Amino acid sequence: MSEKRLPKPQLRGLHVTRIKRSFGIAGLICATTGVIWKLLVIDTYNQKVEDFYKTYDAAKSLDKMNKAGLMESYQ
Repeated sequence: MSEKRLPKPQLRGLHVTRIKRSFGIAGLICATTGVIWKLLVIDTYNQKVEDFYKTYDAAKSLDKMNKAGLMESYQ
């Protein structure tokens, strides 16, 4: 009977190779998440702020607050 032996597993440096691979994957996930966050959250927020200030009139808003009595220190 000829028994085939299993090859020896890689034990030396196994932890280091796994850590390098894990750090690479974690870095890729972080970069992808950062880009997606910028595109979906930050850019849409900045667009909404820009659209708001295109039609915003500060003088009109101040007059409205004065008439409502909210700006007592201004008068």
